[in-house]
Amino acid sequence: MTKYTVENINQAARHDPAGYVRQCSKNYIKTVEKAAAALLSANKKLILLAGPSSSGKTTTAHILANTIEKNGCEAKTISLDDFYLAGLENYPRNSDGTYDFESIDALDMPLIGKCFGEILESRKTQLPVFDFGTHSRKSETRPFEISENGVVIVEGIHGLNPAIVADLPVSGIAKVYVSVSSRVFDNEHDENDVALLNKRGLRLIRRLVRDKNFRSTSAYDTFAIWGSVLYGENKNIFPYRTNADIKLDSFHPCEPCLFAPEAQKLLSELEGTQFAEQASVLKNAVNRFEVIDKNCLTEDSLLCEFLGRP
Repeated sequence: MTKYTVENINQAARHDPAGYVRQCSKNYIKTVEKAAAALLSANKKLILLAGPSSSGKTTTAHILANTIEKNGCEAKTISLDDFYLAGLENYPRNSDGTYDFESIDALDMPLIGKCFGEILESRKTQLPVFDFGTHSRKSETRPFEISENGVVIVEGIHGLNPAIVADLPVSGIAKVYVSVSSRVFDNEHDENDVALLNKRGLRLIRRLVRDKNFRSTSAYDTFAIWGSVLYGENKNIFPYRTNADIKLDSFHPCEPCLFAPEAQKLLSELEGTQFAEQASVLKNAVNRFEVIDKNCLTEDSLLCEFLGRP
């Protein structure tokens, strides 16, 4: 595995920033295309795609679908989020009494089994529609149909949990895990080999910028919820990583350079708060990287999921 360092990232960023960004995007797309080829070769009809927060699951699902269609097969995506239970009174709760929306018990498991079973058997079903504004399921359903050779991609944090497909034939099902699996080190010969930016730190920077750009969420609120996000991942995602047939590393080596300007500003907002020390560590890290203008992004880049389209 490549060892990414501040030095080799900055060297590439200084030499040809736009070309570096393009190449990073192309490399990831090629990785997903290779995964798609393997899935098609194995004749998989239902692909469950999961990963922790800010891994780029949504974009990866679209790249996967586009690649499958380029190979002559229809591809459609489904979100497990549409299978949330109908009423709040049915939801599990955390120890403090709040609703546990990240528990698999917050999903309508019998309905998941029914819909996915029908898709595998008859290639059509009626999917539920969930209204996140009212946190309730709509009364109407969404008709879903796919061709005989088509592939359905299901995205959601519980995709690798065996309970999702417990009563379904395993031969036509594949599981894909996507996450940031690389780290960035201070230098090539660090004796302690301690990452300057570890996997969770890289994902937190992604989420920090995405939440501000697309969810109008402050840096403070993102940090405030981060602990519970990690708790949910440790409970609901990481124990099932070994169930994946294919693992994808969504890290783009150019991303610290692209995120740096917005991340620095957002992390500065946390001075004087209980998150100041953690934010300072991340800020000092991102300050080490050459800045690349986000307009260098190509429209098909996974990083647009966090930074926006150029």
